[in-house]
Amino acid sequence: MKKMTIYKYSTIYNINRSPLKDNSNMKENEYDNGYTERQTVGSNPPELPPIWVSVFENYFATEPHGYVDLIKWFKTAKFKKSVIAFRTTSDEKVRQRIKRNLPCITPSGIFKTRSRDGLVQHSGFICIDIDHKDNGVFGPEWFEKKKLVAKTFDSLLCASMSISGKGLCLIFRIAHPDMHLAQFDALVREIYEKTGLVADQGCCDVCRLLGASYDAYPYINPHAKPYRGVLKERTARAKVRTAREKELLDEKVYKLIKKIREEKKDITDDYHDWYCIGCALAHEYGKEEGLRLFHLVSMHSKKYYPTDCDEQFAKCLRSRKIGIETFLWICKKHGVTFK
Repeated sequence: MKKMTIYKYSTIYNINRSPLKDNSNMKENEYDNGYTERQTVGSNPPELPPIWVSVFENYFATEPHGYVDLIKWFKTAKFKKSVIAFRTTSDEKVRQRIKRNLPCITPSGIFKTRSRDGLVQHSGFICIDIDHKDNGVFGPEWFEKKKLVAKTFDSLLCASMSISGKGLCLIFRIAHPDMHLAQFDALVREIYEKTGLVADQGCCDVCRLLGASYDAYPYINPHAKPYRGVLKERTARAKVRTAREKELLDEKVYKLIKKIREEKKDITDDYHDWYCIGCALAHEYGKEEGLRLFHLVSMHSKKYYPTDCDEQFAKCLRSRKIGIETFLWICKKHGVTFK
């Protein structure tokens, strides 16, 4: 692998090889469609010690181009023109072209290759995505949600708008980088419990990419405290079942799903339960049969849309494993038993 370069603030890597500009002194962000985004949180703090993370040329690159300071990445206005163009066009081909040409970072560390095994040093920070699709939040409401999360969590280092302008990217300082997944799960659960916001649980990998975006006033907290929550419950262990045990288990699962369909029972109203059901079915039955069963369980919800169900199951396939016992437990919680 070629020797990586540490790009200082004045020469940070970007698609045009030109310096990034600090966005700290801007008062507002005027969009091409006439909408004005104004400051919603405190002004940007003094300089912080660099938090180095890997930067990649685009979403398809597998080797980093260099390093970049995480705070400088969130404060820059370098990508404003491209991001505003992305937000103000409805042409999906144009949006895809813009997005695939923007650089990306790995917020959780420095990597020699973009893979879990390629991690060289964890940054001590973790990224959580909050999307419009899972939360039904619109426009200026996001600025209020940004303030809510900042007020609720003293471990929040940064909160910034996503490239679509319809979501938030949250960066938390964590106490146990060696327990990345368990801390991710704990944060997702606590964010939901304290703010009602549903996080994208498919973005849990330590090597996940974060594409360039723009926020006129990203929230930045130089005094973020390490988050110490750890969630280990409901973690599936690898199980070796006999043919008879597998047969009995399948009989229970299919009987429960049949009962759900006959009674038109919705056991997926709670997002966390829905996610766990998807993970449990994915873990036990794999991509094709698991997806078929996931649709059968989900289709009686008022929130059910086939495409959303497909996308959620894809996240479940990538995410941390949750055993089929969790599905049985959720069914029992809703009064659905195989007796």
